[in-house]
Amino acid sequence: MSLLTTCIHHLDPVLLEIPGTPLALRWYGLAYVAGFVLGYLVLLQLSRRDLYCVKPDKLSDFITTVCICGVLMGGRLGEFFFYWLPREGWSGLCADPLWVLRVWEGGMASHGGIIAVVCVALWYARKHGHSFAELTDGLAIVCTIGLFFGRVANFINGELYGRITSPDNPIAMKFPMELTTLSAPQQLEAIRAVEQTAGAPIRSLALPNEGFYDTLFRLCRDNEAIRETLGQFLTPRYPSQLFEALGEGLIIFIILITLRLKWKNAPAGIFACLFGLLYAIARITAECFKEPDAAVWNGITQGQLLSIGVVVLGGLFLIPAVRNYKKSQKI
Repeated sequence: MSLLTTCIHHLDPVLLEIPGTPLALRWYGLAYVAGFVLGYLVLLQLSRRDLYCVKPDKLSDFITTVCICGVLMGGRLGEFFFYWLPREGWSGLCADPLWVLRVWEGGMASHGGIIAVVCVALWYARKHGHSFAELTDGLAIVCTIGLFFGRVANFINGELYGRITSPDNPIAMKFPMELTTLSAPQQLEAIRAVEQTAGAPIRSLALPNEGFYDTLFRLCRDNEAIRETLGQFLTPRYPSQLFEALGEGLIIFIILITLRLKWKNAPAGIFACLFGLLYAIARITAECFKEPDAAVWNGITQGQLLSIGVVVLGGLFLIPAVRNYKKSQKI
């Protein structure tokens, strides 16, 4: 049996707690900051080399608009409409109407962010007289940075984990958050075992709730014996978050930035088109290893279905790319 099979996820999603306050610096939030800053720096270098249409002195305002209206709002609304609302229903919305505003708790859909970023680029292009295709090309390149850090943050949080795999798989891991998906009898059995190891009760007579799980997961991170006890009730799974970080983020970024630097006269729209195709391939492949977090239709996950839409969206940019290429050939 692989040593990693007995490795139970115990990374702390909180980087720094502020004493005396409920506030904390989380890896999830830091991931977005890192994505925004590095994305800005890459576009700044492209702009200085005349490889991006937004001038350096206008770039910070543009990126701020994209980050707030595109990535954050679009990602959150995408999570709400694509995943949260179908799962919780309108009754869940009535019970917790402010959920959509609590961005710091996590829950962002990359497909929603992509759609919103395209909409922001279209608005900005019309307002400032830029080429929509050129604007989107640059955003397509740097959004992969945000995707990379976002998936790494998912891994640190221990969420959106992979499907069950063989105990002999050398990269298999166990994720404590799986406990929330077990049946009530299985959960109670696991909780009793943890209490026996801890030598003290860790629950009230009430059914487990979100606060209880947070306490239990904190105990798992701090106490190896408790972690090993809980691990007996968990299954080995793929660390699919890392697959997505590499596939959707790092690999696509390397491909697109290399092409952008070498293909200086690339027709506008070609990088957005390539991103749509490459992202869909990476996401559809990664979904084969990821535990579905929404409905599945005939073996097709919602993430795979939405990725088909990204291919269509990227394919639309092939039209201006071909048109611009033909114009360049006539000059």
